[in-house]
Amino acid sequence: MVASKLVAVLSTCTLALAASLTGGCAASEPTSEPKADDCSTAGQNRFLFDLMKDAYLWYDGVPDVDHGAYPSPEALLEDLVDATRDRWSYISTKSDYEAFFREGQTLGLGVRWSFDLDGSLRLALVHPASPAGAAGLRRGDRVLAINKVDVEQLTTDDRWAEVVGPDEEGVEVSLTIERAGAEAFTVPVRKAVYSMTTVLNPRVMQAGSATVGYLLLTSFIEPTTKELDGAFAMFRDSQIDELVLDLRYNGGGRLAVERHLASLIHRPAESGALHDITAHNDRHADWDKRAPFEDLDQPALPLSRLVVITTGATASASETLINSLRAYMDVKIVGSTTHGKPVGMHGWDYCDKSLHPISFRVLNAKEEGDFYEGFAPDCAATETLDAELGDADETYLAEALHLLQHGACSTPAQPGEASERRAAPPREIPWDGFRREVGAL
Repeated sequence: MVASKLVAVLSTCTLALAASLTGGCAASEPTSEPKADDCSTAGQNRFLFDLMKDAYLWYDGVPDVDHGAYPSPEALLEDLVDATRDRWSYISTKSDYEAFFREGQTLGLGVRWSFDLDGSLRLALVHPASPAGAAGLRRGDRVLAINKVDVEQLTTDDRWAEVVGPDEEGVEVSLTIERAGAEAFTVPVRKAVYSMTTVLNPRVMQAGSATVGYLLLTSFIEPTTKELDGAFAMFRDSQIDELVLDLRYNGGGRLAVERHLASLIHRPAESGALHDITAHNDRHADWDKRAPFEDLDQPALPLSRLVVITTGATASASETLINSLRAYMDVKIVGSTTHGKPVGMHGWDYCDKSLHPISFRVLNAKEEGDFYEGFAPDCAATETLDAELGDADETYLAEALHLLQHGACSTPAQPGEASERRAAPPREIPWDGFRREVGAL
Protein backbone atom coordinates (compact mmCIF):
# COMPACT_ATOMS: atom_id res chain seq x y z
CA MET A 1 0.00 0.00 0.00
CA VAL A 2 1.41 3.39 -0.95
CA ALA A 3 2.16 6.03 1.68
CA SER A 4 -0.64 8.32 0.50
CA LYS A 5 -3.19 5.61 1.22
CA LEU A 6 -1.74 5.11 4.69
CA VAL A 7 -1.96 8.82 5.40
CA ALA A 8 -5.59 8.78 4.34
CA VAL A 9 -6.51 6.42 7.13
CA LEU A 10 -4.44 8.15 9.83
CA SER A 11 -7.16 8.99 12.33
CA THR A 12 -5.56 9.23 15.77
CA CYS A 13 -2.26 10.00 17.46
CA THR A 14 -0.85 7.90 20.24
CA LEU A 15 1.86 7.97 22.92
CA ALA A 16 2.19 5.79 26.01
CA LEU A 17 3.46 2.74 27.98
CA ALA A 18 3.32 -0.31 25.79
CA ALA A 19 0.86 2.01 24.17
CA SER A 20 -0.55 5.42 24.94
CA LEU A 21 -2.22 7.94 22.79
CA THR A 22 -0.87 11.38 22.10
CA GLY A 23 -3.55 13.19 20.24
CA GLY A 24 -0.66 15.59 19.86
CA CYS A 25 0.10 15.39 16.15
CA ALA A 26 -1.90 16.50 13.15
CA ALA A 27 -4.37 13.80 12.22
CA SER A 28 -7.06 13.44 9.61
CA GLU A 29 -10.18 11.31 9.49
CA PRO A 30 -10.29 8.48 6.93
CA THR A 31 -11.21 9.75 3.50
CA SER A 32 -13.02 6.53 2.66
CA GLU A 33 -14.03 3.27 4.28
CA PRO A 34 -12.05 0.16 3.35
CA LYS A 35 -13.85 -2.31 1.11
CA ALA A 36 -15.54 -5.20 2.87
CA ASP A 37 -13.19 -7.78 1.38
CA ASP A 38 -10.20 -5.81 2.75
CA CYS A 39 -11.34 -6.83 6.24
CA SER A 40 -10.48 -10.44 5.70
CA THR A 41 -7.53 -11.65 7.75
CA ALA A 42 -5.34 -11.54 4.66
CA GLY A 43 -6.45 -7.97 3.90
CA GLN A 44 -5.78 -6.78 7.43
CA ASN A 45 -2.39 -8.48 7.45
CA ARG A 46 -1.45 -6.79 4.18
CA PHE A 47 -2.48 -3.39 5.53
CA LEU A 48 -0.40 -3.87 8.68
CA PHE A 49 2.62 -5.12 6.74
CA ASP A 50 2.55 -2.15 4.35
CA LEU A 51 2.08 0.24 7.25
CA MET A 52 5.08 -1.13 9.12
CA LYS A 53 7.25 -0.93 5.99
CA ASP A 54 6.33 2.72 5.57
CA ALA A 55 5.48 4.55 8.82
CA TYR A 56 7.18 2.44 11.50
CA LEU A 57 10.02 4.38 13.13
CA TRP A 58 12.42 1.52 12.35
CA TYR A 59 10.82 0.58 9.00
CA ASP A 60 14.16 -0.39 7.45
CA GLY A 61 14.45 -3.32 9.85
CA VAL A 62 10.99 -4.80 9.22
CA PRO A 63 11.54 -8.33 7.90
CA ASP A 64 10.10 -9.59 4.63
CA VAL A 65 7.69 -12.29 5.76
CA ASP A 66 4.78 -14.10 4.17
CA HIS A 67 2.17 -11.92 5.84
CA GLY A 68 -0.66 -13.88 4.28
CA ALA A 69 0.33 -16.98 6.23
CA TYR A 70 -0.35 -15.41 9.64
CA PRO A 71 -3.62 -16.21 11.47
CA SER A 72 -4.17 -12.59 12.61
CA PRO A 73 -2.66 -9.09 12.47
CA GLU A 74 -1.75 -9.47 16.14
CA ALA A 75 0.35 -12.57 15.41
CA LEU A 76 1.96 -10.83 12.44
CA LEU A 77 2.87 -7.75 14.48
CA GLU A 78 4.90 -9.88 16.88
CA ASP A 79 7.27 -10.84 14.04
CA LEU A 80 7.44 -7.37 12.46
CA VAL A 81 8.49 -5.24 15.43
CA ASP A 82 12.12 -4.55 16.31
CA ALA A 83 12.20 -6.61 19.52
CA THR A 84 15.53 -5.07 20.58
CA ARG A 85 13.98 -1.59 20.81
CA ASP A 86 10.21 -1.84 20.63
CA ARG A 87 8.28 -3.04 23.70
CA TRP A 88 5.16 -1.05 22.88
CA SER A 89 3.56 -1.37 19.42
CA TYR A 90 0.13 -2.99 19.71
CA ILE A 91 -3.30 -3.50 18.17
CA SER A 92 -6.61 -2.78 19.91
CA THR A 93 -10.24 -2.75 18.88
CA LYS A 94 -11.40 0.62 17.62
CA SER A 95 -14.29 0.67 20.10
CA ASP A 96 -12.04 0.04 23.13
CA TYR A 97 -9.69 2.80 22.07
CA GLU A 98 -12.40 5.39 21.49
CA ALA A 99 -14.28 4.58 24.69
CA PHE A 100 -11.18 4.93 26.85
CA PHE A 101 -9.29 7.84 25.34
CA ARG A 102 -12.27 9.96 24.35
CA GLU A 103 -14.79 9.13 27.07
CA GLY A 104 -12.73 7.72 29.92
CA GLN A 105 -14.66 4.47 29.95
CA THR A 106 -13.25 0.97 30.03
CA LEU A 107 -14.35 -2.57 30.82
CA GLY A 108 -12.85 -4.55 33.66
CA LEU A 109 -12.62 -4.97 37.42
CA GLY A 110 -11.02 -1.59 38.10
CA VAL A 111 -7.95 -2.71 40.05
CA ARG A 112 -4.22 -2.33 39.69
CA TRP A 113 -2.20 -4.91 41.57
CA SER A 114 1.45 -5.66 42.13
CA PHE A 115 3.72 -7.72 44.32
CA ASP A 116 5.16 -6.03 47.38
CA LEU A 117 8.72 -6.51 48.62
CA ASP A 118 7.62 -9.48 50.74
CA GLY A 119 6.30 -11.25 47.64
CA SER A 120 2.61 -10.77 48.46
CA LEU A 121 0.14 -9.75 45.77
CA ARG A 122 -1.52 -6.49 46.84
CA LEU A 123 -4.08 -4.09 45.43
CA ALA A 124 -2.16 -0.90 44.66
CA LEU A 125 -5.07 1.10 43.26
CA VAL A 126 -8.85 0.61 43.19
CA HIS A 127 -10.78 2.94 40.90
CA PRO A 128 -13.67 4.40 42.90
CA ALA A 129 -16.45 3.95 40.29
CA SER A 130 -15.34 0.46 39.24
CA PRO A 131 -16.83 -2.95 40.11
CA ALA A 132 -13.96 -3.50 42.56
CA GLY A 133 -14.69 -0.16 44.21
CA ALA A 134 -18.37 -1.06 44.51
CA ALA A 135 -17.36 -4.39 46.09
CA GLY A 136 -15.52 -2.54 48.85
CA LEU A 137 -11.98 -3.50 47.86
CA ARG A 138 -9.21 -1.16 49.03
CA ARG A 139 -5.63 -0.26 48.30
CA GLY A 140 -3.38 -2.50 50.39
CA ASP A 141 -5.68 -5.53 50.37
CA ARG A 142 -3.65 -8.73 50.05
CA VAL A 143 -4.86 -11.15 47.36
CA LEU A 144 -4.46 -14.76 48.49
CA ALA A 145 -6.25 -16.53 45.64
CA ILE A 146 -8.02 -15.77 42.37
CA ASN A 147 -10.90 -18.02 41.35
CA LYS A 148 -9.80 -20.37 44.15
CA VAL A 149 -6.29 -20.73 42.68
CA ASP A 150 -3.49 -19.80 45.07
CA VAL A 151 -1.47 -16.78 43.91
CA GLU A 152 1.80 -18.67 44.28
CA GLN A 153 0.50 -21.36 41.93
CA LEU A 154 -0.66 -18.72 39.44
CA THR A 155 2.81 -17.26 39.44
CA THR A 156 4.54 -20.62 39.03
CA ASP A 157 2.27 -21.64 36.13
CA ASP A 158 2.07 -18.13 34.60
CA ARG A 159 -1.72 -18.29 34.38
CA TRP A 160 -2.49 -14.59 34.84
CA ALA A 161 -4.25 -14.05 31.51
CA GLU A 162 -6.27 -17.23 31.95
CA VAL A 163 -7.38 -16.68 35.53
CA VAL A 164 -8.90 -13.22 35.06
CA GLY A 165 -10.91 -14.44 32.06
CA PRO A 166 -11.94 -12.62 28.87
CA ASP A 167 -12.68 -8.90 28.76
CA GLU A 168 -16.44 -9.29 28.58
CA GLU A 169 -19.21 -7.80 30.67
CA GLY A 170 -20.47 -10.11 33.39
CA VAL A 171 -17.33 -12.26 33.65
CA GLU A 172 -16.93 -13.03 37.35
CA VAL A 173 -13.58 -13.09 39.12
CA SER A 174 -13.50 -14.40 42.67
CA LEU A 175 -10.86 -12.79 44.91
CA THR A 176 -9.84 -14.15 48.29
CA ILE A 177 -8.69 -11.14 50.31
CA GLU A 178 -6.72 -10.69 53.51
CA ARG A 179 -7.05 -7.29 55.17
CA ALA A 180 -5.30 -5.98 58.26
CA GLY A 181 -7.44 -6.48 61.35
CA ALA A 182 -9.93 -8.80 59.66
CA GLU A 183 -10.32 -12.44 58.74
CA ALA A 184 -9.74 -13.50 55.13
CA PHE A 185 -12.84 -13.28 52.96
CA THR A 186 -13.82 -14.05 49.38
CA VAL A 187 -15.63 -11.53 47.20
CA PRO A 188 -16.96 -12.05 43.65
CA VAL A 189 -16.38 -9.12 41.28
CA ARG A 190 -18.03 -8.96 37.86
CA LYS A 191 -16.42 -7.14 34.95
CA ALA A 192 -18.39 -4.14 33.74
CA VAL A 193 -17.94 -0.87 31.89
CA TYR A 194 -17.07 1.95 34.27
CA SER A 195 -15.89 5.56 34.06
CA MET A 196 -12.36 6.29 35.21
CA THR A 197 -11.39 9.33 37.22
CA THR A 198 -7.78 10.08 36.27
CA VAL A 199 -7.07 12.89 38.77
CA LEU A 200 -7.25 11.36 42.24
CA ASN A 201 -6.82 12.78 45.75
CA PRO A 202 -6.02 16.43 44.87
CA ARG A 203 -5.26 18.13 48.16
CA VAL A 204 -3.26 20.85 49.88
CA MET A 205 -0.88 20.16 52.78
CA GLN A 206 2.07 21.70 54.57
CA ALA A 207 5.79 20.94 54.37
CA GLY A 208 7.33 23.19 56.99
CA SER A 209 6.33 26.72 56.01
CA ALA A 210 5.50 25.75 52.42
CA THR A 211 1.95 25.16 51.18
CA VAL A 212 2.05 22.11 48.93
CA GLY A 213 -0.41 20.90 46.32
CA TYR A 214 -0.63 17.16 45.58
CA LEU A 215 -2.49 15.03 43.06
CA LEU A 216 -2.24 11.53 41.62
CA LEU A 217 -2.66 11.34 37.84
CA THR A 218 -3.28 7.90 36.32
CA SER A 219 -3.50 8.72 32.59
CA PHE A 220 -3.61 11.46 29.96
CA ILE A 221 -7.01 11.02 28.27
CA GLU A 222 -9.48 13.61 27.03
CA PRO A 223 -11.60 13.84 30.23
CA THR A 224 -8.36 14.49 32.16
CA THR A 225 -8.19 18.10 30.95
CA LYS A 226 -11.34 19.14 32.81
CA GLU A 227 -10.26 17.22 35.92
CA LEU A 228 -6.87 18.96 35.89
CA ASP A 229 -8.44 22.39 35.47
CA GLY A 230 -10.55 21.80 38.59
CA ALA A 231 -7.58 20.65 40.67
CA PHE A 232 -5.36 23.54 39.58
CA ALA A 233 -8.12 26.06 40.31
CA MET A 234 -8.06 24.74 43.89
CA PHE A 235 -4.26 25.01 43.97
CA ARG A 236 -4.39 28.63 42.79
CA ASP A 237 -7.09 29.50 45.34
CA SER A 238 -4.95 27.92 48.06
CA GLN A 239 -1.89 29.87 46.86
CA ILE A 240 0.39 26.85 46.92
CA ASP A 241 4.16 27.33 46.92
CA GLU A 242 5.13 23.82 45.80
CA LEU A 243 3.61 20.98 43.77
CA VAL A 244 4.00 17.20 44.08
CA LEU A 245 2.78 15.42 40.97
CA ASP A 246 2.26 11.70 41.53
CA LEU A 247 2.77 9.77 38.27
CA ARG A 248 3.66 6.40 39.80
CA TYR A 249 0.95 4.51 37.86
CA ASN A 250 0.77 6.75 34.80
CA GLY A 251 1.69 4.89 31.61
CA GLY A 252 1.07 7.85 29.32
CA GLY A 253 -1.71 9.03 27.05
CA ARG A 254 -2.41 11.92 24.74
CA LEU A 255 0.42 14.38 24.24
CA ALA A 256 -2.10 17.20 23.83
CA VAL A 257 -3.33 16.57 27.38
CA GLU A 258 0.24 16.32 28.66
CA ARG A 259 1.01 19.73 27.11
CA HIS A 260 -2.04 21.16 28.84
CA LEU A 261 -0.76 19.93 32.20
CA ALA A 262 2.73 21.28 31.48
CA SER A 263 1.19 24.67 30.69
CA LEU A 264 -0.78 24.65 33.95
CA ILE A 265 2.44 23.98 35.86
CA HIS A 266 4.80 26.37 34.06
CA ARG A 267 4.53 29.04 31.39
CA PRO A 268 7.82 30.23 29.83
CA ALA A 269 8.13 34.00 29.60
CA GLU A 270 8.53 33.82 25.84
CA SER A 271 5.18 33.53 24.05
CA GLY A 272 4.96 30.41 21.89
CA ALA A 273 7.88 28.73 23.67
CA LEU A 274 8.61 25.25 22.36
CA HIS A 275 7.35 22.39 24.49
CA ASP A 276 8.29 19.30 22.46
CA ILE A 277 9.32 17.98 19.07
CA THR A 278 7.90 14.85 17.48
CA ALA A 279 10.36 13.44 14.93
CA HIS A 280 9.39 10.68 12.45
CA ASN A 281 11.40 8.42 10.17
CA ASP A 282 13.14 9.84 7.10
CA ARG A 283 10.19 8.93 4.87
CA HIS A 284 7.84 11.18 6.78
CA ALA A 285 9.84 14.18 7.94
CA ASP A 286 6.85 16.24 6.77
CA TRP A 287 4.91 14.78 9.73
CA ASP A 288 7.38 16.28 12.22
CA LYS A 289 5.87 18.80 14.63
CA ARG A 290 7.19 21.47 16.96
CA ALA A 291 4.50 21.99 19.59
CA PRO A 292 4.43 25.05 21.89
CA PHE A 293 3.13 25.40 25.42
CA GLU A 294 -0.57 26.29 25.50
CA ASP A 295 -1.57 29.94 25.87
CA LEU A 296 -4.14 29.46 28.65
CA ASP A 297 -6.48 32.05 30.15
CA GLN A 298 -5.58 31.02 33.70
CA PRO A 299 -2.08 31.76 34.97
CA ALA A 300 0.46 29.03 35.59
CA LEU A 301 1.42 28.28 39.17
CA PRO A 302 4.27 30.39 40.61
CA LEU A 303 6.61 27.43 40.98
CA SER A 304 10.39 27.43 40.88
CA ARG A 305 10.52 23.63 40.89
CA LEU A 306 8.37 20.53 40.50
CA VAL A 307 8.56 17.26 42.44
CA VAL A 308 7.39 14.17 40.54
CA ILE A 309 6.75 10.73 42.07
CA THR A 310 7.69 7.92 39.67
CA THR A 311 8.04 4.14 39.36
CA GLY A 312 8.84 1.73 36.54
CA ALA A 313 5.19 2.18 35.48
CA THR A 314 5.75 5.90 34.79
CA ALA A 315 6.06 6.03 31.02
CA SER A 316 5.70 7.83 27.73
CA ALA A 317 3.69 11.06 28.06
CA SER A 318 4.56 11.10 31.78
CA GLU A 319 8.25 10.96 30.90
CA THR A 320 7.69 13.57 28.19
CA LEU A 321 6.32 15.91 30.85
CA ILE A 322 9.47 15.46 32.94
CA ASN A 323 11.78 15.84 29.95
CA SER A 324 9.99 18.88 28.51
CA LEU A 325 9.72 20.81 31.77
CA ARG A 326 13.37 20.09 32.60
CA ALA A 327 14.30 22.37 29.73
CA TYR A 328 12.73 25.27 31.67
CA MET A 329 12.63 24.50 35.40
CA ASP A 330 14.03 22.31 38.17
CA VAL A 331 12.28 18.91 38.21
CA LYS A 332 13.07 16.55 41.08
CA ILE A 333 12.15 12.85 40.96
CA VAL A 334 11.17 10.80 44.01
CA GLY A 335 10.62 7.04 43.90
CA SER A 336 12.24 4.68 41.40
CA THR A 337 13.49 4.75 37.82
CA THR A 338 10.87 5.45 35.15
CA HIS A 339 9.96 3.01 32.37
CA GLY A 340 12.03 4.52 29.53
CA LYS A 341 9.73 5.17 26.55
CA PRO A 342 10.96 8.19 24.55
CA VAL A 343 8.87 7.27 21.50
CA GLY A 344 5.21 7.38 20.54
CA MET A 345 2.62 6.01 18.18
CA HIS A 346 0.15 7.27 15.67
CA GLY A 347 -3.03 5.23 15.43
CA TRP A 348 -4.42 3.89 12.17
CA ASP A 349 -8.02 2.68 12.12
CA TYR A 350 -8.64 -0.29 9.86
CA CYS A 351 -11.85 -2.33 9.83
CA ASP A 352 -12.75 -2.81 13.51
CA LYS A 353 -9.14 -2.46 14.69
CA SER A 354 -6.86 0.39 15.68
CA LEU A 355 -3.17 -0.18 14.85
CA HIS A 356 -0.52 1.52 16.98
CA PRO A 357 3.05 1.08 15.70
CA ILE A 358 5.87 3.18 17.12
CA SER A 359 6.01 6.12 14.72
CA PHE A 360 8.09 8.94 16.21
CA ARG A 361 10.63 10.10 18.80
CA VAL A 362 9.78 12.84 21.32
CA LEU A 363 12.38 15.51 22.16
CA ASN A 364 12.29 18.56 24.41
CA ALA A 365 13.10 22.17 23.47
CA LYS A 366 16.82 21.40 23.84
CA GLU A 367 16.39 18.43 21.47
CA GLU A 368 17.05 16.01 24.34
CA GLY A 369 15.37 12.59 24.27
CA ASP A 370 16.18 8.90 23.76
CA PHE A 371 15.80 8.15 27.48
CA TYR A 372 15.43 4.42 26.95
CA GLU A 373 16.93 3.71 30.38
CA GLY A 374 14.33 5.91 32.03
CA PHE A 375 14.89 8.78 34.45
CA ALA A 376 16.60 7.81 37.72
CA PRO A 377 15.26 9.34 40.94
CA ASP A 378 16.95 12.08 42.89
CA CYS A 379 15.48 10.59 46.07
CA ALA A 380 15.04 6.82 46.22
CA ALA A 381 11.97 5.41 47.98
CA THR A 382 10.09 2.13 48.15
CA GLU A 383 6.31 1.79 47.97
CA THR A 384 4.85 -0.20 50.86
CA LEU A 385 1.11 -0.08 49.98
CA ASP A 386 0.29 0.26 53.69
CA ALA A 387 -0.94 3.85 53.49
CA GLU A 388 -3.56 5.53 51.33
CA LEU A 389 -2.46 7.53 48.30
CA GLY A 390 -2.28 11.18 49.30
CA ASP A 391 -1.58 10.35 52.96
CA ALA A 392 1.39 12.41 54.15
CA ASP A 393 2.81 9.25 55.79
CA GLU A 394 2.76 7.22 52.55
CA THR A 395 6.40 6.46 51.78
CA TYR A 396 6.72 8.17 48.39
CA LEU A 397 4.81 11.29 49.41
CA ALA A 398 6.60 11.46 52.75
CA GLU A 399 9.93 11.48 50.90
CA ALA A 400 8.69 14.21 48.54
CA LEU A 401 7.56 16.37 51.47
CA HIS A 402 10.90 15.79 53.20
CA LEU A 403 12.71 17.00 50.09
CA LEU A 404 10.57 20.14 49.93
CA GLN A 405 10.97 20.93 53.63
CA HIS A 406 14.67 20.18 54.03
CA GLY A 407 16.03 20.64 50.52
CA ALA A 408 17.60 17.18 50.59
CA CYS A 409 16.60 13.52 50.37
CA SER A 410 16.23 11.38 53.46
CA THR A 411 17.60 8.55 51.27
CA PRO A 412 19.69 9.96 48.40
CA ALA A 413 19.81 7.77 45.29
CA GLN A 414 23.26 6.25 44.79
CA PRO A 415 25.02 5.84 41.42
CA GLY A 416 24.70 2.36 40.00
CA GLU A 417 21.49 1.53 41.88
CA ALA A 418 19.16 2.16 38.95
CA SER A 419 19.03 -1.46 37.80
CA GLU A 420 18.27 -2.65 41.34
CA ARG A 421 15.51 -0.07 41.76
CA ARG A 422 14.03 -0.98 38.40
CA ALA A 423 13.80 -4.63 39.50
CA ALA A 424 11.65 -3.85 42.58
CA PRO A 425 9.14 -5.18 43.35
CA PRO A 426 10.85 -8.58 42.91
CA ARG A 427 8.08 -10.07 40.76
CA GLU A 428 5.94 -8.39 38.15
CA ILE A 429 2.73 -9.26 36.35
CA PRO A 430 2.97 -8.40 32.63
CA TRP A 431 0.84 -5.51 31.40
CA ASP A 432 0.61 -5.67 27.63
CA GLY A 433 -1.06 -3.82 24.77
CA PHE A 434 -4.25 -1.92 25.48
CA ARG A 435 -4.40 -3.21 29.06
CA ARG A 436 -1.16 -1.38 29.78
CA GLU A 437 -2.75 1.77 28.35
CA VAL A 438 -5.58 1.54 30.84
CA GLY A 439 -3.28 0.61 33.73
CA ALA A 440 -5.94 -1.50 35.45
CA LEU A 441 -7.56 -4.91 35.05
